[in-house]
Amino acid sequence: MIRKFFCPVFVLGLLASAALLQTSAAQQGNASAILSQITKAFSSGKPIRQVQLAGSAEWHAGSLHDSGSVVLTASSAGAATMQLSLAKKGSWTESQSAIGATMSCQWAGNDGTIHQGDAMNCLRPVVWFLPQISLQPASIPTGIGFVDLSIGTVGPGTYRHLQSQAVLAQMPSELLARSVEASTTDIGIDPNTLLPSILRYQVHPDNGAQVNIPIEVRFSDYQRVDGAEVPFMIQRYVNGSLQLEIHISSVQIN
Repeated sequence: MIRKFFCPVFVLGLLASAALLQTSAAQQGNASAILSQITKAFSSGKPIRQVQLAGSAEWHAGSLHDSGSVVLTASSAGAATMQLSLAKKGSWTESQSAIGATMSCQWAGNDGTIHQGDAMNCLRPVVWFLPQISLQPASIPTGIGFVDLSIGTVGPGTYRHLQSQAVLAQMPSELLARSVEASTTDIGIDPNTLLPSILRYQVHPDNGAQVNIPIEVRFSDYQRVDGAEVPFMIQRYVNGSLQLEIHISSVQIN
């Protein structure tokens, strides 16, 4: 059951067809002002290249409840890794390569065997547990676009609504439209703090079955560490149920 929840990025909402095929530069232009404001709120405009978060984790899967420690590593290029060490399940790792046409993602359980995630689940335009590191204008890769949808409803609340997609021109034409759809991600920005409060997208099982699984990540308890605002509470919901709750206790910023 855990396997099909890996690599949390997929489609939640679509822009109109014409907007989907705009260049990334045009899409970023629609959101350039708010992206700059988010980066100023995140790090006072100082470039952040890599962040490592560590803390405790609570895992829920049906009736199973497990707990342990977690280490999260994210880079501004989009590479990200989560390493869990749970009392019952043992080790669990999820990883994502840097953003680009050859993006890949993997997961491994307690036996250490590495499993490749479904390709469409790997098209992650932002780091799922720290989206603001992916919203720094100077670090946004070619092919990642953002649209500012102004104030609106994202999940259970009202936020400044950003939508992000991957428009990777290097991809074969037969995969391009599907990749744009698969990568669409909705980001809810707190209009007062200008920090991410919620992230929404969908995934499907690693076997490629077209069963969309809604994912929602919530961020709270922001604290300033070494000049950057970091959420010390991260909650990941799968199909409406809390799957993972992370409490951060230490932060390293480069």
